[in-house]
Parts: sequence; structure tokens; C-alpha cells
Amino acid sequence: MSLILKAAELAYRGVNRARRALYRAGILSSRRLPRAVVSIGNIAIGGGGKTPATIAIAHALQDRGLRVAILTRGYGGRATDEPGTIVSGVDAERFGDEPSLLAKRLAGIDVVVGGDRFESGTRYLAAHDCDVFLLDDGFQHLQLHRDLDIVLDLPSARWQREGRSALSAATFVLRRVERLTGAPFEAALEPVAFSLGGSAWPVDELRGKRVLAFSGLADNEQFFASLRGVGAELAGVRSFPDHHRYANDEIAALRTEAAALHAAPVTTEKDWVKIGDESVGVVESAMRISGMEEIVERIEQLARAREGQRS
Repeated sequence: MSLILKAAELAYRGVNRARRALYRAGILSSRRLPRAVVSIGNIAIGGGGKTPATIAIAHALQDRGLRVAILTRGYGGRATDEPGTIVSGVDAERFGDEPSLLAKRLAGIDVVVGGDRFESGTRYLAAHDCDVFLLDDGFQHLQLHRDLDIVLDLPSARWQREGRSALSAATFVLRRVERLTGAPFEAALEPVAFSLGGSAWPVDELRGKRVLAFSGLADNEQFFASLRGVGAELAGVRSFPDHHRYANDEIAALRTEAAALHAAPVTTEKDWVKIGDESVGVVESAMRISGMEEIVERIEQLARAREGQRS
């Protein structure tokens, strides 16, 4: 099976390399939106931290007074076929898990779903306005012109969408690390809070507590390792595929197993938005990015330049 998967990965990488070459040669052309567009993506297949990075960058831009909107495909949700749909609540079935999480975490920022992100942006601007669009998971979405590309680099990733040579097309490459070292342009995902039963505490409250950890991510072990890192006692772990849609009986079985282990069932925010059960604990994580000031300044310059072109 691993040989088949490797062959599929190499074919996928070949297609992406050929597409990038066609766009670079002008044989295929990207469409432009009349606002600054910033892509946040990676070359790995899953597990790069794109959504937490998008949240961190959106907050930083919002703090600088910029109006931000996010364009996202809405993978796994019905609205992916409805370009320009604004996420109106935590509804993973309609909008997808990642758009629901973005909307939950980004008050005052519109999250716009649709597979055709040019059409989504066009429809959004017909009724709303912004200074900059953030293109979530957009490094391979070459159909839409980007003014700036931010790529999270996860060198240890087992599977790649593109070869590492594609990183030369990025404006900023953020190297994923476990902890920031002080070097420029690093990104570290850190657990910061824990919620259960409608109450929230600092993540340190998990120290010494028995938990049954479960998640449906591209890299579930990363989540389990983060719990061990804050001192939680993992009575058990359960891994599900990325974007897994939990059935009611699966959650009931996890609660039963956790009770038998005298542990609390705990998952990630991305998983919890598909569950919505306050008897399941959720760990909130934040992406820390070194060099954020330089990134934000560059984006602000682009946004102001576009504003000057419109006036």
C-alpha cells in the first residue's frame, strides 16, 4: 500500500509542478481581485498548521486596523458549491470544519466559502468591502492571483503536494518548529486553553489530569504530543482520518471508554466544531509566528497601495 500511496503522491506532485510551470509561462493565467490577496498554504499534504496561521495573521492585521475577509474552499461542507457564502455560525456540515473554526475564532472578520475563490471574492465585494483577502490553503490555488504567498514549511512531513523547489515561489517561508528559537520566520503551534462543560481554564489545568485524547487530523500524533507536553496523563488515544465526521454513536462510545478509564474525553477545536458536545473537552491552540511584524507591514503596504489605485 505504501508503494501505491508514494506513486500517487509523485503523480500529484508532478501535476502541481506542471500547473505551476504553465502559469509561470503565461499559458494559463490567474484572475485578479481588486483587493490585496494573501495566500497562506503549504507544500505538505495536511498537518502544516494553515488554519491556526490564518487565525494569527488575521488577528494581527485586524489589530493594525485593516479590514480582513477570508476566502476558503470549505472542504467537507455543502457550501463549497455556493461561492460567496459567508459563514454564519458553527455549522461544519454546511460550511466545513475549518471555516467553522475560523468564524468561531475571528470575531468581526467574514469567512467566505466557495470552491471558486475568485467568484467568492467578487460576490463578496458586491455587497461588502475589505482591505485584504486572506486565501486559506491557497498556495496551490493558482487560478487566483496572489500579491503575497506565505508558506508553512514542515520538513518532516511524510507526504508532499509539491517538491521543495516550489518554496522559491513563496514570499515568506515559515518553518514549523515545536518551540520558537528566536530565529526569524518560525511558526510554533502551542496549546493555550482548555474548555469543558462550558467553563474555560489556562491549559496548565490539564497537568496531571487523565484524558482520553482523540482527533481527526492529518497528524494526530502532533496533538497527542502537545497534551503530553503540558503534563496531561494520556489514559488512551484514538486517531481518526483528517476531517472525520463523527457519528453520534462514536462520541457515545468515546464517552463510555473515557468513563471506564476515569478520564475526560478531550479533542481539538477543529474536531469539536463537528461535535458540539460540552461533555467533551477541547484544547484551544494558537500559532506563534516570529517575524510577524515584518509580514504584517508588508501586507499593509500592499493593501494601502491597492487602496491608492482605487481612489
